[in-house]
Amino acid sequence: MDDQHRKYKLRETFDAASAGYDQPALRFFIHAADQLAGRMDLAGNEHILDVACGTGTVSLACAERLDRGRVTGVDLSEGMLEKARAKAAARRLDNLAFHCADLESMDFGADTFDGACCGFGVFFLPDMDAAMRTIASHVRPGGAIGISSLTGKVMEPLSTAFVERIQGFGVEIPPLSWKRLDDVAKHRALYAAAGIGAVETHTVQAGYQLAGFDEWWDILWFSGFRGLLNQLSADELAQFRQAHRAEIERFASDQDIWLNVEVLVSVGRKPQAASPT
Repeated sequence: MDDQHRKYKLRETFDAASAGYDQPALRFFIHAADQLAGRMDLAGNEHILDVACGTGTVSLACAERLDRGRVTGVDLSEGMLEKARAKAAARRLDNLAFHCADLESMDFGADTFDGACCGFGVFFLPDMDAAMRTIASHVRPGGAIGISSLTGKVMEPLSTAFVERIQGFGVEIPPLSWKRLDDVAKHRALYAAAGIGAVETHTVQAGYQLAGFDEWWDILWFSGFRGLLNQLSADELAQFRQAHRAEIERFASDQDIWLNVEVLVSVGRKPQAASPT
């Protein structure tokens, strides 16, 4: 798949998922966003770039900490951005601006921002090292650069049950993007390759009890998993859902199903410019 086709498929998937991306079942995004924004150590007057901002969860968490600053969010999906703008308006936050763009089309200029963040987004980019260098190029020396990702244990054992079940319907599972950045060592290597130092990484448990199978289905339907489900016909989808419900409900305890969501949050600093000699 060439780069343009990959972007098209990614945009298509998230445009489709945007309608329900903020469903209560996906509330781990809110907890993770709060952790990322909190660890950016914002003074309150910065201009922050949020890359792959989606529906603006991290942007909003930062904006609420910037009483004298502002956030610029960029994303490839206009559907996601419409949700971000609506959420900002509902909270009466006027210190945000959202733009439909990707890393290659951003034209903000070097050293424009005081800091940058990317929640659950870097691992979707084909060249993560180049992406981090590009993000850093837009940040002033000394600025914070934060990212979040998921650990290798995320949503287990539910996710394994999903993968095994949908493979039985002949759906080929591509390499799962988030596994490219699923441990501390991979975070550290990514920051080192981009020349970003003073990195601190934290593991955060953002999991919770799902109120039954329907909440798990919301997670599948309104996330990146949607692209796999879309490969099934209507009849196959109905059969899949019935069979998958039975196996997921076996994991229930007192009618609740535990959703394990371990999140990695890293923040580093762009090196200060060398003093002239």
